[in-house]
Amino acid sequence: MIVRLVAIALRFACVAAVLLPPHALCADQQKQSRPGVYEGYSQERFDSWIKTSQYVAMRDDVRLALDLYRPARDGRAVEEKFPVVWAHTPYRRSYRDSKGEIVNSAEQLHLLPLVKYGYVVAIVDTRGRGASFGARRGFQDRTEAQDAYEMTEWLATQAWSSGAVGIAGCSYLGGTAYHAATTMPPHLRAVAAGCTDFDKYGFVSRGGITAQFNTRPEDPEQDFGQGVLPVDADTDGALARAAIVEHAKSTPMAPLWQGMRFRDDVSPLLGVPFWKEASVATYAEQIERSGVGLFIWGNWLDEGSFEATLAFNNLRNPRKLWMGSWGHCQVGDFPMATELLRFFDHFLKKVDNGWRQEPAIYYRTTNAAAGTEWRSADRWPLPEARAQTLRLTAAAEPGVPGLLTRNTPQKNATADLFVVDYEPRCARPADAYFMMWPCTIEGHGLSYATAPLMHDAHIAGHPIADLWISASTPDADLFVYLEDVAPEGSVTIVTHGRLRASHRGEQRAPYRDFMGLPYHSGERAAAQPLVPGKPVRMRLDLLPTSTIVKSGHRLRITIAGADPRQRSRNVQFDPPPQIRILRDAAHASQLGVPIVGRLEFADTNDAQRKVADAEGAE
Repeated sequence: MIVRLVAIALRFACVAAVLLPPHALCADQQKQSRPGVYEGYSQERFDSWIKTSQYVAMRDDVRLALDLYRPARDGRAVEEKFPVVWAHTPYRRSYRDSKGEIVNSAEQLHLLPLVKYGYVVAIVDTRGRGASFGARRGFQDRTEAQDAYEMTEWLATQAWSSGAVGIAGCSYLGGTAYHAATTMPPHLRAVAAGCTDFDKYGFVSRGGITAQFNTRPEDPEQDFGQGVLPVDADTDGALARAAIVEHAKSTPMAPLWQGMRFRDDVSPLLGVPFWKEASVATYAEQIERSGVGLFIWGNWLDEGSFEATLAFNNLRNPRKLWMGSWGHCQVGDFPMATELLRFFDHFLKKVDNGWRQEPAIYYRTTNAAAGTEWRSADRWPLPEARAQTLRLTAAAEPGVPGLLTRNTPQKNATADLFVVDYEPRCARPADAYFMMWPCTIEGHGLSYATAPLMHDAHIAGHPIADLWISASTPDADLFVYLEDVAPEGSVTIVTHGRLRASHRGEQRAPYRDFMGLPYHSGERAAAQPLVPGKPVRMRLDLLPTSTIVKSGHRLRITIAGADPRQRSRNVQFDPPPQIRILRDAAHASQLGVPIVGRLEFADTNDAQRKVADAEGAE
């Protein structure tokens, strides 16, 4: 009887364990699986790994360099069959840095810890990069995608492989991971793609303006392979040196992008409509047909944040969206290696760890109270976020902000003027070589600020700038920054967007779900030049965010005609454009801000509160 009572008590303790901190009351209670937490499902079976490297020949005999990490015990590779996770990199799979120290991409990609849990990890130099032979045709073309197909199948059929293969990476490597899935390799089961694009044109030339980070000059080390480690058999490095010579025939990235101003342009360098070829979205149907599991991850403070939400909403594979609050390919204090293990365990080892039963979205809110930063959702944008309208009112001039209020625009024609400064400066010194997030500029455009907030405001979603402008030139670029201004005057950019005036026309988006945002096709036939002095409407969405702006802070919108990150322009006028921002009743320039909860300002009167309540209920 006593034994039975103890057993019953333990059973109830196990049931109640989900409400209590972890402890060892029962075996099941040791199992935990949720974003960033993974216990009791997978064990570190191996104490080390063995690294080898070799060449693998593709269909046309071009050899790709590969690093292989196999589970090991006591310094020897274990002779078992394991799932394989690999990455396809243009940035050298292994190399010596300026201090002579070896850098392994497997560590930087959070993949190396997988080996101790029973995975083989492989890192492959893309064709025309690192120690691989050949020349790169463009940037993520179908040749590279076909290489990914062949490498996936090669990895699946090796003696140490279980036949289940996954691929992972961030930035360019996130794109190569997606492109592997577009070719539907039979043994590919899972894709983890971080901080990368879904629509190539929409990312590189968002709003019709080519991004600075894709117009940088070629780097002789990173881009051509200097310093790369030769494969094991290449003892004197002669093969690596021969491969690097072939890289000089690769298509240079900056001229490639700059040569295709419109989405449907044919590349002068390649003779094909290359935006379409290089875009993952072109092959969405193939990705869905492949059935691979998708772990899509990004960061709010990154140019690729919109692309992550776009991919999530337009692919129907088993998928999750993870959004951090950091910069490009950063993970902060989040244990990304743990999350990748959960993901690959589920799809490559078929571990029933609850991954599919969890909410589809896990995201971090900037400035949230400690312990409440991470939140879950099933949909993006969040259904509970309601657009609230702030209008540009009262005069602004460079260096002196106007007002951003709920007031009704004046009936009389009013406008604020600025002259585009093609050389804007960051308010604080910054290296613009590879800035994936803009810097604050002061006095290089027009700003409009609210009164201080009465309460914390949670901005969650995609703000939309709805502006009426006129310009003195046939075209002009517009950059819009939504900023958080602290009481002492410091400024933080919450989100931003850009749009070329000739691309302002809105067309039907070619997607299953464009999240209710304005879509500008960027096609040549859709271009609408400006008539100097004639008002036009420009609606542009800013990158998504989940940010809390604190009580006492102000919201500010800054509008400029150039960004410090612009390295080159295919539209520039001499003299520079004079741009007017119109803000009268017939041309109401305004900002739609998605807010969870209420948006109240220190000088808000009862009538304005009623307006806010009505807008929040729409």
